[in-house]
Amino acid sequence: MEKFLKDSVVLNRRTLLGSGALVGLGALLAACGQQASNEASASSTASAAPSESVSVSAAASESPSASATPSTVRGYSGGSKAPDGEYRPADSKGPAQNVPKPPAPEEGYREKSISGLEKTIRAWILNENYSIQTGDYTETLKFVSPSFKEEIDFSKKISSLYQKGGWVIAGTHNFVANGAPWSEDGETYIWRAYRQWTYAMYVEPDGSWESFENGDDVNNMWDIKLRHTGDSWLVESTTAVEN
Repeated sequence: MEKFLKDSVVLNRRTLLGSGALVGLGALLAACGQQASNEASASSTASAAPSESVSVSAAASESPSASATPSTVRGYSGGSKAPDGEYRPADSKGPAQNVPKPPAPEEGYREKSISGLEKTIRAWILNENYSIQTGDYTETLKFVSPSFKEEIDFSKKISSLYQKGGWVIAGTHNFVANGAPWSEDGETYIWRAYRQWTYAMYVEPDGSWESFENGDDVNNMWDIKLRHTGDSWLVESTTAVEN
């Protein structure tokens, strides 16, 4: 979507898809929030990595904490290798360990329906949070349109960071539905949601780092645009809604 749709225009032109969709999206949040809770520490459960596609530069401030200053050599989060199956979030010592892989998308996620759209968004968010913690975007990109250049470029940046020996501290996020999805053409749908996150720290192999914090808690409303290809839903863009 080239620009954010003003509310007055949306109310006159969009086709709302019913209150049932909103109820379903509420369930989506609960599922995503629970997954994030299982995968992250209390300080990073509702955080998101800033990117060109989901930019937090306007709302975030570079605010690194001295206590979170990474070491110059990547080791193990928590100070030691975690036993198999024990999840440990990333910290100043190293990347997250034993990050649980998201479940397979729910049956019917490819359907051209509100239910299919919900399931696709759920799968995309859960897989993206996994990717932020591991650098592995193999599954996440299956839900992203080839035209979503910003997201693809960001995935390459994060993957490269891990491959070089760096990692991301915190960086996961969640979306809270703000109304029902709508469409103007019957093919492309927009879901407006509030993005929850706390901070993200990008650690380079040499120990240098860059940190962003959602201190002001502003500019966190986003329009997520999806299109059905005839086979499945793909995320085409995420656009900040101006306050």
